[in-house]
Amino acid sequence: MTYAWELEPDIEVRVIKGSEAKFLKMQDGQIVLVWNEEAIAVGKILRTLPISDPWRYLIVYDTDGNEVGIIVDIRELDTASQEIVREELERRYHIPKILRILKVERLPQTGYTRWQVETDEGFKEFVVPGSEHIYTSRYPRIFLVDEEGNRYEIPNFERLDARSRRIAIQYL
Repeated sequence: MTYAWELEPDIEVRVIKGSEAKFLKMQDGQIVLVWNEEAIAVGKILRTLPISDPWRYLIVYDTDGNEVGIIVDIRELDTASQEIVREELERRYHIPKILRILKVERLPQTGYTRWQVETDEGFKEFVVPGSEHIYTSRYPRIFLVDEEGNRYEIPNFERLDARSRRIAIQYL
């Protein structure tokens, strides 16, 4: 099937067809895409529509951050490749929920902040690169993104205990 956006002359979209591609996971955890007789080390796989259609229109990037192509539908891939891609997406889009804030400190010279929190998965410590990595537009729901791209959610800031709110408020 040919999609309308594939016919646009000024838009270069490389479609990774399941019949032509295979994803492998190496012993060191590196994901490799074998496509068009080439082995490409995968840097990341991102969803374009994470809420409405999480297993379609997936963008694959190499380890240098270059877009390799798009997977229109994960079901086009062989079973083993599907499992590798699903596992990667579930890891990337997994968001621990912050239950309590134990400590936040501004790091000297960088302005980054180190957070020590209790999540629904236990104690976590992470560094947030700057205020642009703290998303409050859906307040009282708040999202934090650490320097490695991991995301954390405060489901309702107003429902945190008073101490947690007092510790965090100056950094939000």
